[in-house]
Amino acid sequence: MPKVAFYAHDTYGLGHLSRCLKLAEAFAGELPEVRGVILSGSPWHGLFTPPPGFRVVPLPPVIKRGRGVYEPRDGSLSLRRVLAARARRIRSSLEQFRPDLLVVDNVPCGLHREMLPALRRFKRRPGARAVLALRDVLDQPGVVADEWARAGAAEPLTELYDEVWVFGDARDAHSLAQTGPLAAAAGKVRACGHLGRRRAGLPSTPGGRRQEPRRRPLVLVTGGGGGDAPPLVRSYLEALRRYRPCLTSRLVLGPDYPVADLRAVPRAATEVSAFEPRLASWLAASDVVVSMAGYNTVCEILESGRRAVLVPRVWPRQEQWLRALRWQRQGRVRVIHPGRLNARALWREIERVLAEPSPSPLALAGGAVAAGRAARLLKSGGAS
Repeated sequence: MPKVAFYAHDTYGLGHLSRCLKLAEAFAGELPEVRGVILSGSPWHGLFTPPPGFRVVPLPPVIKRGRGVYEPRDGSLSLRRVLAARARRIRSSLEQFRPDLLVVDNVPCGLHREMLPALRRFKRRPGARAVLALRDVLDQPGVVADEWARAGAAEPLTELYDEVWVFGDARDAHSLAQTGPLAAAAGKVRACGHLGRRRAGLPSTPGGRRQEPRRRPLVLVTGGGGGDAPPLVRSYLEALRRYRPCLTSRLVLGPDYPVADLRAVPRAATEVSAFEPRLASWLAASDVVVSMAGYNTVCEILESGRRAVLVPRVWPRQEQWLRALRWQRQGRVRVIHPGRLNARALWREIERVLAEPSPSPLALAGGAVAAGRAARLLKSGGAS
């Protein structure tokens, strides 16, 4: 029975845990009798249901306040104490579970190098295999290379990881391997394709055509984790007040959204929630999606073939901005720079996409590709 462990440092938003859950589900569907644990620092892990055979092991949560700046979510504790507790939990969990394959999300050494001691011990075991899993875009390549150099990522990249999976296309993998932070480990880089939604069978519209015409368009506004979503939500609500459009709105703010910031919601916004487990279904049923440009949300937009207006985050990383611009160049989304965001600009773009045909859905097979690679690694490692 193969055993897999995932690590997600999870200091902001829901993206890292969501990607691990998508991969876990792909593994559960492709690898017979697989069992797994997901080591996650997300305080919101209880909102998700892991696939059969997997469970979440929570790490003491830390929140990111800026580039390289972290604080414990429990303000009564010091960062040093919380990091020590996280490192102990990681080490003990891996020693007790004894996985055959370890998949580390996004950061080669873990948060403040917390993963590195456990990774070294793990790799001493005969047959143990380790993979670094990355998004399509991390930031400007030089910025990431400098950060990883300061973190001491050369050792895990060249000596400890067996493969590096990039959940984007061949251009993304090439950029990271040839001109970016993975140059020293270029031979280990594998482009897996983008990572689709967790659960199959969710409604989408073939060919980008709606199944039934609606009297009122349905707009889904989603804030991801919610911590930096207030400017987007405020602008959208102001557009509803100012223009009184004939539409229906669903707002999914995110569990970290500061509720005190939310003013009275106009009647046109008929549903407001902090978290929605059926978000992929809601997204596929909408006419327009208004959101930031996090990896998971953008992949779900592309997979569902929805029209979208994106307002990407540009600080402390350029990741969302770079991703949004790529898909705008391909005609799949419209993008507003956050520095130019206001009710008028947002409503103008929503009107424009409502007048356009929906793009064709994209098939995103990154999970299946990764599961295939995992099967080969497990076989080469001699997992029982």
